[in-house]
Amino acid sequence: MTKVISYGDTAVSFVFPSPNITTTVSYWTGEDSTVTGPLPSDLQTIALTTRTSRQTPLSALPSFQSFSSRSRRFRTVVTTIYEDGDETTAPVAKRQDVPVTVTEPTQILATATVEIPDAPEPSSCGESGNFTLNFDDTVVGNDDNILFVANGMTNPYHHLFYANGYTYVPDKWEPFPAISQPNVAMFLPLTGRLLPNTPFAGTLLPGELGAGPRASVDAYWFNAYSAYFGCALSGLTPCTLRISGYRYDSVLKEEVLVAEQNATLPACWGYINCRLTQVFFNEQFQALSGIQFNAYTYNLNIPQVHMMDDLQLEWYNNTCAAGILRIGNR
Repeated sequence: MTKVISYGDTAVSFVFPSPNITTTVSYWTGEDSTVTGPLPSDLQTIALTTRTSRQTPLSALPSFQSFSSRSRRFRTVVTTIYEDGDETTAPVAKRQDVPVTVTEPTQILATATVEIPDAPEPSSCGESGNFTLNFDDTVVGNDDNILFVANGMTNPYHHLFYANGYTYVPDKWEPFPAISQPNVAMFLPLTGRLLPNTPFAGTLLPGELGAGPRASVDAYWFNAYSAYFGCALSGLTPCTLRISGYRYDSVLKEEVLVAEQNATLPACWGYINCRLTQVFFNEQFQALSGIQFNAYTYNLNIPQVHMMDDLQLEWYNNTCAAGILRIGNR
């Protein structure tokens, strides 16, 4: 069976299962094409993101923790004890939800000072901690048995931005069953120019996702741990997955390369019984403003389509201010 996924001026055909398996990629080469960019109603247009090799050491960055010890502060409440008299109301210190009954004073007998600890401040607020991008909370698909017209990823999706070429795909349209049903993310290495008009997609490198135009705000930085990947080759050779981590440098005013890692994705001959491969990222993938994934033919470095599911991340800045900022914005 042949299934075709169309994205802008790019079409990817999967032919499976059959002893003779082919994967083809075609590009529209006509004129009068358009280039994606920020929508007028969004943030101001930002130039294409640049990168450099200089980096700020992780040890020089502030450390944010979900739970941290705090000094206990106290407030003083003065309670005055009066001699019995006619029952009335007198001004005294109250704690919330604690009824207080006093009598009109005739003679002060004693004054006691009680130290009551403040309620502990919350260690985290809003949206914080670990999270998984599974791409399943968006409905995609149609009733066509041959052609699937894919749209670009919604920007932002769970506060992060995605480069041109990222799309959601139901797993029935590609050879790898989703880890979490029903969708996987697909990245198509694009050479054409007719692209979905996704805000700020052009500000990221090919295959990158991250804070994008908000890269300088560390509330949108993250630690990356693992994800599941598959390569669109028809099983003739493995794929090499190149993973790159970037962090915004406040001195250079741009994102810089801080982590790199390669992984080998096994071949799946004939697109039969394929399984996504879990890849664990090394400990350098911390405090990132962006992370980039690109797949290549093993030893040949020819760009390939790849699939991704269940990307496991953690917000780097877990302070209350950062959590509230995230929950208040897309």
